[in-house]
Amino acid sequence: MAVDYVSTLAGLAVFSFVRYLVVPGLVERFGSAIAFFGTVGVRLTMAVCPLFMLLLYYLTGYYVRVTAKSRVNEFLKTAVAVAIASLVFFLVVLLNDVLPRRRYNYEMILLFFSVMLPIVYVPRVLLTSILKWRARGRGPRSFLLVSSGPVDDRVIDTCNATGREYGFRIGAVYDIGREEDRGESVESVMSRLGLRGAMLLPGTIDSGKVMGLLSRLFPLSVPVMLSPDEREIVTGRVKFDTVTAEPLTDLTDPHLPDSFVAVKRMMDIIVSGVALVVLSPVLVSLALAVRIMSGGPVFYSQERIGYHGHPFRIHKFRSMITDSEPGGRPMLSGGGNDPRVTPLGRWMRKYRLDELPNLWNVLKGDMSLVGPRPERRYYIDLISVRAPHCALLHLVRPGLTSWGMVKYGYASDVDAMVERLKYDILYIQNLSMSVDLRILLHTVRTVVRGEGK
Repeated sequence: MAVDYVSTLAGLAVFSFVRYLVVPGLVERFGSAIAFFGTVGVRLTMAVCPLFMLLLYYLTGYYVRVTAKSRVNEFLKTAVAVAIASLVFFLVVLLNDVLPRRRYNYEMILLFFSVMLPIVYVPRVLLTSILKWRARGRGPRSFLLVSSGPVDDRVIDTCNATGREYGFRIGAVYDIGREEDRGESVESVMSRLGLRGAMLLPGTIDSGKVMGLLSRLFPLSVPVMLSPDEREIVTGRVKFDTVTAEPLTDLTDPHLPDSFVAVKRMMDIIVSGVALVVLSPVLVSLALAVRIMSGGPVFYSQERIGYHGHPFRIHKFRSMITDSEPGGRPMLSGGGNDPRVTPLGRWMRKYRLDELPNLWNVLKGDMSLVGPRPERRYYIDLISVRAPHCALLHLVRPGLTSWGMVKYGYASDVDAMVERLKYDILYIQNLSMSVDLRILLHTVRTVVRGEGK
Protein backbone atom coordinates (compact mmCIF):
# COMPACT_ATOMS: atom_id res chain seq x y z
CA MET A 1 0.00 0.00 0.00
CA ALA A 2 2.88 2.35 0.72
CA VAL A 3 4.42 1.62 -2.68
CA ASP A 4 1.04 2.13 -4.35
CA TYR A 5 0.57 5.46 -2.58
CA VAL A 6 3.97 6.79 -3.65
CA SER A 7 3.63 5.55 -7.24
CA THR A 8 0.09 6.96 -7.52
CA LEU A 9 1.30 10.32 -6.23
CA ALA A 10 4.14 10.26 -8.77
CA GLY A 11 1.72 9.38 -11.55
CA LEU A 12 -0.54 12.28 -10.64
CA ALA A 13 2.44 14.64 -10.65
CA VAL A 14 3.51 13.47 -14.13
CA PHE A 15 -0.05 13.68 -15.47
CA SER A 16 -0.56 17.17 -14.04
CA PHE A 17 2.70 18.39 -15.58
CA VAL A 18 1.83 16.94 -19.02
CA ARG A 19 -1.68 18.38 -18.70
CA TYR A 20 -0.15 21.79 -17.96
CA LEU A 21 1.92 21.55 -21.13
CA VAL A 22 -0.69 20.20 -23.58
CA VAL A 23 -3.96 21.84 -22.54
CA PRO A 24 -4.28 25.11 -24.46
CA GLY A 25 -4.10 28.24 -22.34
CA LEU A 26 -2.64 26.79 -19.12
CA VAL A 27 0.95 27.85 -19.84
CA GLU A 28 -0.12 31.40 -20.71
CA ARG A 29 -2.46 31.58 -17.71
CA PHE A 30 -0.07 30.41 -14.98
CA GLY A 31 3.30 31.24 -16.49
CA SER A 32 5.14 28.37 -14.79
CA ALA A 33 4.52 24.78 -13.69
CA ILE A 34 5.28 25.76 -10.10
CA ALA A 35 2.43 28.27 -10.11
CA PHE A 36 0.11 25.67 -11.66
CA PHE A 37 1.00 23.07 -9.00
CA GLY A 38 0.41 25.69 -6.32
CA THR A 39 -3.27 26.15 -7.20
CA VAL A 40 -5.90 24.95 -4.76
CA GLY A 41 -7.38 22.51 -7.28
CA VAL A 42 -4.12 20.73 -8.04
CA ARG A 43 -3.08 20.59 -4.39
CA LEU A 44 -6.47 19.18 -3.40
CA THR A 45 -6.22 16.62 -6.20
CA MET A 46 -2.76 15.53 -5.05
CA ALA A 47 -4.04 15.13 -1.50
CA VAL A 48 -7.32 13.30 -2.15
CA CYS A 49 -6.82 11.31 -5.35
CA PRO A 50 -4.12 8.90 -4.05
CA LEU A 51 -6.35 7.98 -1.10
CA PHE A 52 -9.28 7.41 -3.43
CA MET A 53 -7.18 5.21 -5.70
CA LEU A 54 -5.95 3.17 -2.72
CA LEU A 55 -9.61 2.51 -1.97
CA LEU A 56 -10.13 1.39 -5.57
CA TYR A 57 -7.12 -0.92 -5.36
CA TYR A 58 -8.56 -2.40 -2.19
CA LEU A 59 -12.05 -2.89 -3.65
CA THR A 60 -10.65 -4.72 -6.68
CA GLY A 61 -9.13 -7.21 -4.23
CA TYR A 62 -5.51 -6.47 -5.08
CA TYR A 63 -4.42 -6.51 -1.42
CA VAL A 64 -5.92 -9.97 -0.86
CA ARG A 65 -3.20 -12.62 -1.30
CA VAL A 66 -0.93 -10.23 -3.19
CA THR A 67 1.93 -12.62 -4.01
CA ALA A 68 -0.41 -15.49 -4.90
CA LYS A 69 -1.76 -13.68 -7.96
CA SER A 70 -0.66 -14.57 -11.47
CA ARG A 71 0.95 -11.87 -13.61
CA VAL A 72 -2.16 -11.72 -15.78
CA ASN A 73 -4.41 -11.29 -12.73
CA GLU A 74 -2.08 -8.66 -11.28
CA PHE A 75 -2.11 -6.65 -14.53
CA LEU A 76 -5.88 -6.90 -15.01
CA LYS A 77 -6.64 -5.74 -11.48
CA THR A 78 -4.28 -2.80 -11.91
CA ALA A 79 -5.72 -1.87 -15.30
CA VAL A 80 -9.33 -2.08 -14.09
CA ALA A 81 -8.62 0.13 -11.05
CA VAL A 82 -6.77 2.73 -13.16
CA ALA A 83 -9.53 2.72 -15.82
CA ILE A 84 -12.20 3.40 -13.18
CA ALA A 85 -10.01 6.09 -11.65
CA SER A 86 -9.58 7.70 -15.07
CA LEU A 87 -13.33 8.07 -15.54
CA VAL A 88 -13.92 9.30 -11.99
CA PHE A 89 -11.02 11.75 -12.25
CA PHE A 90 -12.44 13.15 -15.47
CA LEU A 91 -15.97 13.52 -14.08
CA VAL A 92 -14.85 15.13 -10.83
CA VAL A 93 -11.76 17.12 -11.77
CA LEU A 94 -11.58 17.69 -15.53
CA LEU A 95 -15.20 17.96 -16.65
CA ASN A 96 -15.42 21.67 -15.87
CA ASP A 97 -12.27 22.53 -17.81
CA VAL A 98 -13.03 24.89 -20.69
CA LEU A 99 -11.41 23.19 -23.69
CA PRO A 100 -11.56 24.43 -27.30
CA ARG A 101 -12.42 21.03 -28.73
CA ARG A 102 -14.42 18.07 -27.40
CA ARG A 103 -11.73 15.60 -28.38
CA TYR A 104 -9.49 17.05 -25.65
CA ASN A 105 -11.82 15.46 -23.07
CA TYR A 106 -11.18 12.00 -24.45
CA GLU A 107 -7.50 12.71 -24.80
CA MET A 108 -7.30 13.68 -21.11
CA ILE A 109 -8.95 10.40 -20.06
CA LEU A 110 -6.57 8.43 -22.28
CA LEU A 111 -3.60 10.45 -21.05
CA PHE A 112 -4.48 9.81 -17.40
CA PHE A 113 -4.80 6.07 -18.05
CA SER A 114 -1.61 5.89 -20.13
CA VAL A 115 0.45 7.72 -17.52
CA MET A 116 -0.93 6.07 -14.38
CA LEU A 117 -0.96 2.44 -15.54
CA PRO A 118 2.79 1.94 -16.08
CA ILE A 119 3.79 4.12 -13.13
CA VAL A 120 1.58 2.08 -10.78
CA TYR A 121 2.07 -1.35 -12.37
CA VAL A 122 5.88 -1.41 -12.69
CA PRO A 123 6.59 -0.87 -8.95
CA ARG A 124 3.98 -3.54 -8.15
CA VAL A 125 5.68 -6.05 -10.43
CA LEU A 126 9.10 -5.24 -8.99
CA LEU A 127 7.90 -5.62 -5.40
CA THR A 128 5.97 -8.87 -5.96
CA SER A 129 8.89 -10.24 -8.01
CA ILE A 130 11.27 -9.59 -5.12
CA LEU A 131 8.91 -11.26 -2.67
CA LYS A 132 8.42 -14.28 -4.94
CA TRP A 133 12.17 -14.49 -5.61
CA ARG A 134 12.86 -14.50 -1.87
CA ALA A 135 10.31 -17.29 -1.43
CA ARG A 136 11.94 -19.32 -4.23
CA GLY A 137 15.32 -18.74 -2.62
CA ARG A 138 14.12 -20.67 0.40
CA GLY A 139 13.19 -23.52 -1.92
CA PRO A 140 9.76 -24.99 -2.60
CA ARG A 141 7.47 -25.51 0.35
CA SER A 142 7.67 -28.99 1.87
CA PHE A 143 4.33 -30.79 1.95
CA LEU A 144 3.19 -33.95 3.69
CA LEU A 145 1.81 -36.59 1.33
CA VAL A 146 -1.09 -38.24 3.16
CA SER A 147 -2.34 -41.60 1.92
CA SER A 148 -4.19 -44.62 3.21
CA GLY A 149 -1.69 -47.34 2.44
CA PRO A 150 1.92 -47.63 1.27
CA VAL A 151 3.27 -45.26 -1.41
CA ASP A 152 6.06 -46.16 -3.84
CA ASP A 153 8.72 -43.83 -5.24
CA ARG A 154 7.01 -43.55 -8.63
CA VAL A 155 3.91 -42.02 -7.05
CA ILE A 156 6.05 -39.58 -5.05
CA ASP A 157 7.88 -38.53 -8.24
CA THR A 158 4.53 -37.90 -9.95
CA CYS A 159 3.32 -35.80 -7.01
CA ASN A 160 6.57 -33.82 -7.03
CA ALA A 161 6.21 -33.14 -10.75
CA THR A 162 2.72 -31.74 -10.17
CA GLY A 163 3.81 -29.88 -7.06
CA ARG A 164 6.54 -27.98 -8.90
CA GLU A 165 3.88 -25.95 -10.72
CA TYR A 166 2.24 -25.09 -7.38
CA GLY A 167 5.51 -24.34 -5.56
CA PHE A 168 5.80 -27.35 -3.27
CA ARG A 169 7.56 -30.70 -3.00
CA ILE A 170 6.85 -33.82 -0.97
CA GLY A 171 8.87 -33.68 2.24
CA ALA A 172 7.42 -36.71 4.00
CA VAL A 173 4.79 -39.42 3.58
CA TYR A 174 2.16 -40.34 6.17
CA ASP A 175 -0.08 -43.42 6.13
CA ILE A 176 -3.31 -42.25 7.78
CA GLY A 177 -4.52 -45.85 7.96
CA ARG A 178 -1.72 -46.71 10.40
CA GLU A 179 -2.01 -43.62 12.57
CA GLU A 180 -2.82 -45.56 15.72
CA ASP A 181 0.11 -47.95 15.20
CA ARG A 182 2.46 -45.07 14.52
CA GLY A 183 1.58 -43.31 17.75
CA GLU A 184 1.97 -39.81 16.24
CA SER A 185 -0.85 -37.78 14.72
CA VAL A 186 -0.68 -36.23 11.27
CA GLU A 187 -0.74 -32.69 12.69
CA SER A 188 2.12 -33.41 15.11
CA VAL A 189 4.22 -34.82 12.25
CA MET A 190 3.67 -31.64 10.27
CA SER A 191 4.61 -29.45 13.23
CA ARG A 192 7.68 -31.52 14.10
CA LEU A 193 9.04 -31.54 10.53
CA GLY A 194 8.07 -27.93 9.82
CA LEU A 195 5.96 -28.91 6.81
CA ARG A 196 3.96 -26.09 5.24
CA GLY A 197 1.08 -27.98 3.66
CA ALA A 198 -0.43 -31.35 2.89
CA MET A 199 -1.37 -33.20 -0.27
CA LEU A 200 -3.96 -35.95 -0.03
CA LEU A 201 -3.27 -38.81 -2.40
CA PRO A 202 -6.37 -39.18 -4.57
CA GLY A 203 -8.28 -42.43 -4.54
CA THR A 204 -6.80 -43.68 -1.27
CA ILE A 205 -8.72 -41.72 1.38
CA ASP A 206 -12.51 -41.82 1.72
CA SER A 207 -14.51 -38.62 2.02
CA GLY A 208 -15.28 -39.15 5.71
CA LYS A 209 -11.60 -39.22 6.61
CA VAL A 210 -10.90 -36.23 4.36
CA MET A 211 -13.34 -34.10 6.36
CA GLY A 212 -11.86 -35.37 9.61
CA LEU A 213 -8.38 -34.46 8.39
CA LEU A 214 -9.55 -31.00 7.45
CA SER A 215 -10.91 -30.34 10.93
CA ARG A 216 -7.50 -31.27 12.36
CA LEU A 217 -5.38 -29.41 9.82
CA PHE A 218 -7.37 -26.15 9.74
CA PRO A 219 -5.78 -24.80 12.97
CA LEU A 220 -2.33 -25.17 11.34
CA SER A 221 -3.29 -22.60 8.65
CA VAL A 222 -1.68 -24.61 5.88
CA PRO A 223 -3.02 -25.50 2.41
CA VAL A 224 -4.45 -28.98 1.93
CA MET A 225 -4.29 -29.96 -1.75
CA LEU A 226 -6.38 -32.66 -3.40
CA SER A 227 -6.85 -33.76 -6.98
CA PRO A 228 -10.56 -33.34 -7.81
CA ASP A 229 -12.64 -36.36 -8.80
CA GLU A 230 -14.93 -36.56 -11.83
CA ARG A 231 -18.05 -35.63 -9.85
CA GLU A 232 -16.49 -32.37 -8.65
CA ILE A 233 -15.31 -31.53 -12.18
CA VAL A 234 -18.74 -32.20 -13.71
CA THR A 235 -20.57 -30.14 -11.07
CA GLY A 236 -18.25 -27.19 -11.66
CA ARG A 237 -16.91 -27.04 -8.11
CA VAL A 238 -13.23 -27.15 -9.13
CA LYS A 239 -11.41 -23.79 -9.01
CA PHE A 240 -7.72 -23.45 -9.83
CA ASP A 241 -5.38 -20.78 -11.23
CA THR A 242 -2.71 -22.60 -13.22
CA VAL A 243 -3.19 -23.96 -16.75
CA THR A 244 0.22 -25.62 -17.03
CA ALA A 245 -0.20 -28.40 -14.47
CA GLU A 246 -2.62 -31.07 -13.33
CA PRO A 247 -5.56 -29.46 -11.49
CA LEU A 248 -5.25 -29.43 -7.72
CA THR A 249 -7.75 -27.72 -5.47
CA ASP A 250 -6.98 -26.31 -2.03
CA LEU A 251 -9.60 -27.67 0.35
CA THR A 252 -8.81 -24.93 2.89
CA ASP A 253 -9.60 -22.17 0.39
CA PRO A 254 -13.25 -21.30 -0.41
CA HIS A 255 -12.00 -19.80 -3.73
CA LEU A 256 -13.89 -16.56 -3.26
CA PRO A 257 -13.14 -13.66 -5.60
CA ASP A 258 -10.58 -11.33 -4.06
CA SER A 259 -12.86 -8.35 -4.66
CA PHE A 260 -15.67 -10.05 -2.73
CA VAL A 261 -13.36 -10.79 0.21
CA ALA A 262 -12.22 -7.16 0.29
CA VAL A 263 -15.72 -5.68 0.00
CA LYS A 264 -17.17 -8.04 2.60
CA ARG A 265 -14.47 -7.13 5.11
CA MET A 266 -14.88 -3.41 4.39
CA MET A 267 -18.63 -3.67 4.98
CA ASP A 268 -17.97 -5.52 8.24
CA ILE A 269 -15.74 -2.70 9.47
CA ILE A 270 -18.06 0.11 8.38
CA VAL A 271 -21.33 -1.42 9.64
CA SER A 272 -19.93 -2.69 12.95
CA GLY A 273 -18.10 0.59 13.63
CA VAL A 274 -21.14 2.75 12.88
CA ALA A 275 -23.44 0.40 14.81
CA LEU A 276 -21.23 0.51 17.92
CA VAL A 277 -21.34 4.32 17.87
CA VAL A 278 -25.05 4.69 17.07
CA LEU A 279 -26.12 1.96 19.51
CA SER A 280 -23.81 3.08 22.32
CA PRO A 281 -26.74 4.44 24.41
CA VAL A 282 -28.50 1.07 24.04
CA LEU A 283 -25.31 -0.81 24.93
CA VAL A 284 -24.78 1.30 28.05
CA SER A 285 -28.43 0.92 29.09
CA LEU A 286 -28.35 -2.85 28.68
CA ALA A 287 -25.07 -3.09 30.59
CA LEU A 288 -26.56 -1.16 33.52
CA ALA A 289 -29.74 -3.26 33.38
CA VAL A 290 -27.78 -6.53 33.51
CA ARG A 291 -25.70 -5.26 36.40
CA ILE A 292 -28.67 -3.99 38.43
CA MET A 293 -31.26 -6.68 37.70
CA SER A 294 -29.14 -9.84 37.77
CA GLY A 295 -25.94 -8.87 39.55
CA GLY A 296 -22.58 -10.35 38.66
CA PRO A 297 -20.60 -9.66 35.49
CA VAL A 298 -22.20 -7.65 32.69
CA PHE A 299 -20.49 -9.49 29.85
CA TYR A 300 -20.15 -13.18 29.17
CA SER A 301 -16.92 -14.15 27.43
CA GLN A 302 -16.37 -17.61 26.00
CA GLU A 303 -13.85 -19.29 23.71
CA ARG A 304 -15.20 -20.21 20.29
CA ILE A 305 -13.57 -21.69 17.21
CA GLY A 306 -13.33 -19.33 14.26
CA TYR A 307 -11.67 -18.86 10.90
CA HIS A 308 -9.39 -21.76 9.94
CA GLY A 309 -10.02 -23.36 13.32
CA HIS A 310 -8.38 -20.60 15.36
CA PRO A 311 -9.91 -19.94 18.79
CA PHE A 312 -11.09 -16.50 19.83
CA ARG A 313 -13.15 -15.08 22.66
CA ILE A 314 -16.70 -14.03 21.84
CA HIS A 315 -18.39 -11.35 23.96
CA LYS A 316 -22.10 -11.18 24.80
CA PHE A 317 -24.33 -9.58 27.40
CA ARG A 318 -24.82 -12.15 30.14
CA SER A 319 -28.32 -13.60 29.78
CA MET A 320 -27.99 -16.47 32.29
CA ILE A 321 -27.33 -16.76 35.96
CA THR A 322 -23.72 -16.90 37.08
CA ASP A 323 -22.21 -20.39 37.19
CA SER A 324 -24.71 -21.56 34.59
CA GLU A 325 -22.53 -24.58 33.78
CA PRO A 326 -21.88 -26.38 37.08
CA GLY A 327 -18.55 -28.16 37.15
CA GLY A 328 -17.54 -26.53 33.88
CA ARG A 329 -19.43 -29.09 31.79
CA PRO A 330 -20.66 -27.46 28.54
CA MET A 331 -24.44 -27.15 28.38
CA LEU A 332 -26.59 -25.80 25.56
CA SER A 333 -29.43 -23.43 26.21
CA GLY A 334 -32.80 -25.12 26.60
CA GLY A 335 -34.61 -22.31 24.78
CA GLY A 336 -37.34 -20.25 26.37
CA ASN A 337 -37.92 -22.76 29.18
CA ASP A 338 -34.31 -22.89 30.36
CA PRO A 339 -34.38 -22.00 34.11
CA ARG A 340 -30.84 -20.66 33.92
CA VAL A 341 -31.94 -17.75 31.70
CA THR A 342 -32.74 -14.62 33.69
CA PRO A 343 -35.94 -12.64 33.01
CA LEU A 344 -33.89 -9.84 31.48
CA GLY A 345 -31.86 -12.39 29.55
CA ARG A 346 -35.03 -13.95 28.13
CA TRP A 347 -36.16 -10.57 26.90
CA MET A 348 -32.73 -9.79 25.40
CA ARG A 349 -32.64 -13.14 23.64
CA LYS A 350 -36.09 -12.55 22.19
CA TYR A 351 -34.77 -9.47 20.39
CA ARG A 352 -31.18 -10.80 20.03
CA LEU A 353 -29.89 -7.87 22.07
CA ASP A 354 -27.50 -10.10 24.02
CA GLU A 355 -25.53 -10.52 20.77
CA LEU A 356 -24.81 -6.80 20.31
CA PRO A 357 -21.30 -7.00 21.87
CA ASN A 358 -20.46 -9.38 19.00
CA LEU A 359 -20.10 -6.20 16.94
CA TRP A 360 -16.74 -5.69 18.66
CA ASN A 361 -15.65 -9.15 17.44
CA VAL A 362 -16.75 -8.16 13.93
CA LEU A 363 -14.77 -4.92 14.07
CA LYS A 364 -11.66 -6.76 15.28
CA GLY A 365 -11.91 -9.33 12.48
CA ASP A 366 -12.71 -12.38 14.62
CA MET A 367 -16.16 -12.52 13.01
CA SER A 368 -18.14 -11.21 10.05
CA LEU A 369 -21.64 -9.76 9.95
CA VAL A 370 -22.87 -12.89 8.16
CA GLY A 371 -21.38 -16.35 8.46
CA PRO A 372 -21.79 -19.64 10.31
CA ARG A 373 -22.26 -19.12 14.02
CA PRO A 374 -19.10 -20.09 15.94
CA GLU A 375 -19.28 -23.04 18.31
CA ARG A 376 -17.16 -24.35 21.14
CA ARG A 377 -14.58 -27.06 20.49
CA TYR A 378 -16.57 -29.48 22.66
CA TYR A 379 -19.62 -29.30 20.39
CA ILE A 380 -17.58 -29.22 17.19
CA ASP A 381 -16.08 -32.56 18.22
CA LEU A 382 -19.56 -33.97 18.85
CA ILE A 383 -20.90 -32.69 15.54
CA SER A 384 -17.89 -33.94 13.56
CA VAL A 385 -18.62 -37.52 14.63
CA ARG A 386 -22.00 -37.37 12.88
CA ALA A 387 -21.18 -34.79 10.20
CA PRO A 388 -17.43 -34.63 9.43
CA HIS A 389 -18.11 -31.97 6.79
CA CYS A 390 -18.64 -29.46 9.60
CA ALA A 391 -14.93 -28.74 9.10
CA LEU A 392 -15.97 -26.72 6.04
CA LEU A 393 -17.55 -24.12 8.33
CA HIS A 394 -14.07 -22.82 9.12
CA LEU A 395 -13.42 -21.83 5.50
CA VAL A 396 -14.93 -18.42 6.27
CA ARG A 397 -15.16 -16.14 9.28
CA PRO A 398 -18.01 -16.97 11.67
CA GLY A 399 -20.88 -14.54 11.66
CA LEU A 400 -22.98 -12.35 13.90
CA THR A 401 -25.93 -13.93 12.14
CA SER A 402 -26.32 -16.81 9.70
CA TRP A 403 -28.84 -18.61 7.57
CA GLY A 404 -28.94 -21.34 10.20
CA MET A 405 -29.67 -18.81 12.93
CA VAL A 406 -32.47 -17.30 10.87
CA LYS A 407 -34.01 -20.76 10.40
CA TYR A 408 -33.39 -22.28 13.83
CA GLY A 409 -32.27 -19.64 16.30
CA TYR A 410 -30.36 -20.98 19.29
CA ALA A 411 -29.69 -24.73 19.05
CA SER A 412 -30.88 -26.60 22.14
CA ASP A 413 -29.18 -29.94 21.33
CA VAL A 414 -26.66 -31.52 19.01
CA ASP A 415 -29.43 -32.77 16.69
CA ALA A 416 -30.49 -29.17 16.04
CA MET A 417 -26.87 -28.16 15.49
CA VAL A 418 -26.43 -30.89 12.87
CA GLU A 419 -29.70 -29.88 11.20
CA ARG A 420 -28.60 -26.24 11.17
CA LEU A 421 -25.28 -27.27 9.64
CA LYS A 422 -26.71 -27.90 6.17
CA TYR A 423 -27.86 -24.30 5.87
CA ASP A 424 -24.44 -23.00 6.85
CA ILE A 425 -22.75 -25.27 4.28
CA LEU A 426 -25.19 -24.07 1.61
CA TYR A 427 -24.38 -20.49 2.58
CA ILE A 428 -20.64 -21.06 2.06
CA GLN A 429 -21.30 -22.66 -1.35
CA ASN A 430 -23.45 -19.67 -2.41
CA LEU A 431 -21.54 -16.77 -0.88
CA SER A 432 -22.42 -13.42 -2.41
CA MET A 433 -23.29 -9.92 -1.28
CA SER A 434 -26.94 -10.46 -2.23
CA VAL A 435 -27.15 -13.58 -0.04
CA ASP A 436 -25.55 -11.67 2.86
CA LEU A 437 -28.02 -8.82 2.41
CA ARG A 438 -31.02 -11.15 2.41
CA ILE A 439 -29.82 -12.89 5.58
CA LEU A 440 -29.29 -9.50 7.26
CA LEU A 441 -32.79 -8.39 6.28
CA HIS A 442 -34.29 -11.61 7.66
CA THR A 443 -32.30 -11.07 10.86
CA VAL A 444 -33.60 -7.50 11.21
CA ARG A 445 -37.14 -8.79 10.72
CA THR A 446 -36.56 -11.45 13.39
CA VAL A 447 -35.24 -8.83 15.82
CA VAL A 448 -38.08 -6.34 15.18
CA ARG A 449 -40.73 -9.03 15.60
CA GLY A 450 -39.07 -10.43 18.70
CA GLU A 451 -38.90 -13.93 17.19
CA GLY A 452 -35.52 -14.81 18.68
CA LYS A 453 -35.37 -18.05 20.62
